[in-house]
Amino acid sequence: MQESPLINPGLFLAYALMAVATILAIVFPIIQTFGDLKKAKGGLIGFGILVAVLLLAFFLSPAETGAFYDKHNISPNTSKLIGGGLLATYIVFAGVVISILYAEVAKWFK
Repeated sequence: MQESPLINPGLFLAYALMAVATILAIVFPIIQTFGDLKKAKGGLIGFGILVAVLLLAFFLSPAETGAFYDKHNISPNTSKLIGGGLLATYIVFAGVVISILYAEVAKWFK
């Protein structure tokens, strides 16, 4: 089977366009956010809360090691990242459940 001479340039063009699209998908929202901070206040607060939860979960998670960790070549830093991710998931899930319960109870009093 013979390869077309247009395949390699086409692939490089596709990769370049994908890179440009990825960069623009990251840059334009940042420009819009800092262009009007009053409109972006809610999103920035939510992002700040998410970062705070992730940092809190990371610092509270233990860097455990043991037989299981040694068997699977998991370092203390990786263990801390895994524990932090799990703890962050639990915190966010609890926040969602509490907000759903609050919304339902608030409906009763209206």
